[in-house]
Amino acid sequence: MRMAVACVLIGDLIDRLIQFRHFYSVDGVIPFASAQEYYANMPTWSLHLLVESDPYQLFLFGIHLVFACGLLLGFKSRIAAAGCWILFGSLIARAPVLLTGGDMLMSSMLFWLMWIPSGRFLSLDSKLKKSTTSSITTHCSLATVGILLQFVVMYTLTGIYKWNPEWHDGTALFVIMDDHALTKPLGIWLTQYPGILKLLTYGTLVIELAAPVLLLSPVATQRFRSVGVILFIGLHTGIFLTMEVLGFSPISIAGLLAITPSLLWNYAPLQLISRRLHNSHSVDKPKGSKEDTAIEFPHQPLSHTEKLTECCAGLGLACMLFFASWQMLLHGELVQMQYKVNWSVHQLRMDQTWTMFHIPSQLCYRYLLEGRDENGEFVDLLRGNTTRTTVDDQPRIPEKPIRFESSRWLLLYRQMGTAQYFNQQLHTIRYLQTHNPASVDLPTAKQLKIKEIVFHGAAGTRDVRALTNLVVLAHVDFRAKGAYHSGQPHGEWQHFRDDGSLDSKGTYDYGLRHGTWRFYHPNGKLASEGDFDLGHEHGLWTMYDEEGSRSAHGEFVDGQKEGTWTFWYDNGGMSTGFFKDDELVK
Repeated sequence: MRMAVACVLIGDLIDRLIQFRHFYSVDGVIPFASAQEYYANMPTWSLHLLVESDPYQLFLFGIHLVFACGLLLGFKSRIAAAGCWILFGSLIARAPVLLTGGDMLMSSMLFWLMWIPSGRFLSLDSKLKKSTTSSITTHCSLATVGILLQFVVMYTLTGIYKWNPEWHDGTALFVIMDDHALTKPLGIWLTQYPGILKLLTYGTLVIELAAPVLLLSPVATQRFRSVGVILFIGLHTGIFLTMEVLGFSPISIAGLLAITPSLLWNYAPLQLISRRLHNSHSVDKPKGSKEDTAIEFPHQPLSHTEKLTECCAGLGLACMLFFASWQMLLHGELVQMQYKVNWSVHQLRMDQTWTMFHIPSQLCYRYLLEGRDENGEFVDLLRGNTTRTTVDDQPRIPEKPIRFESSRWLLLYRQMGTAQYFNQQLHTIRYLQTHNPASVDLPTAKQLKIKEIVFHGAAGTRDVRALTNLVVLAHVDFRAKGAYHSGQPHGEWQHFRDDGSLDSKGTYDYGLRHGTWRFYHPNGKLASEGDFDLGHEHGLWTMYDEEGSRSAHGEFVDGQKEGTWTFWYDNGGMSTGFFKDDELVK
């Protein structure tokens, strides 16, 4: 387990480093402001959020890789695991929008590795100590209980959350894979055989719900657990080969190695590994022993040092079980929680929500980022085609999903369409000015001279999308100048036209016009002025013609004309009218 977890971690860090410029640099798509706003109501710890500097971030990545290599080689294994856990928990807090179930499982596995003697074999630690044990031994502690219960909780909760009609009718996997948004080539090929996918859907649900029996059975424990480990490794292998899930499947398989029973290690080809390991750590081979004799794994009592770690492992175990129970209560709407996660549990990075794929139709989505160029045409920036030629036309829901250059870009765009990561929308859309994540062959918004971008979204299966329209999720005007807070315009703002002339200026209160606003004609003359109250005209307003003369004056109430209005005409005439609910009464 130690070596497998280290390999997955090293691969994950290298993948993040390859995309460092986009996701972790100062000028990347996820600036410090995004993470700081996300944790505004729930303070968290993160070394990566202490200093806003690329060399500093790269330094932390370097230290992280050193600890990961130490874990792989088994050098000061517990210290290496502690270093990896601290730095990984810090890293995922730097970019919360990229957080996945695989990240939370990785954090959990690193936490448990701090409290078990994983460096006892196949490690530099054992070589330097010249092996103090004469045979392979088992190890049982609260930490090993934590590893076991981690998988029981994860599989059981995912199975319970999937107890809904979309899984009961056997179409769940077909719905996910037929949509192609998260599907790899093998998964697309499997959509030709809906009967097989239906069988796999039911099989997945049964296996996950059977986790407590398979992993905790008091009867024939090794046999049941062996079957469970084989089934779960097969499940994760299938997921990895057919869907885009980043590191979730690899880290799951790596963690399952820790609970692989000795029964399995005595069967080929695992027997070869276990026998070599046993022989390399045996001081003397008993007389008359045979090569084909099954290997036994006797239990070795805990040392005084290991007993001291029980309280720490127990704390992690208590947090994990508490949050699992809390999530079940939340799912049943039996309790309410003010914050997204319990603060104390979050500090140990034990806040785990295993709702992945529980409602497959929610993973069937289409996003459209329309950019309007200087000619007035709208272009789908992530697909490269023209969507409409005038602002009056209605854009259609795209048929095909976006094929991003990496799975992390896919995750980012999927996450920013949710309410939880709403504040990331602005940063992601503005980043299109310098980088197009769909393809290196597609131009950026800056190259296309895009003036503004409209972010549309639609969710549901193909049949559902055929009956619905795109919903506007966000609008970013590159011509405007002003500050943002929590992804919304806030404070003093100025809006300009394509030719650079001032269109309007005033203040926003978290995305809503509030206070005094002034609008201008293309020639620079004042067109109107008055007050807004949280997005609606409210109070006295005055309108002017292009020569600067008054043309109308009256009162708005919540965006509607009310009371007496006075109008002036070019010929010097004047009239009045009485309005009720924005309609002229007399």
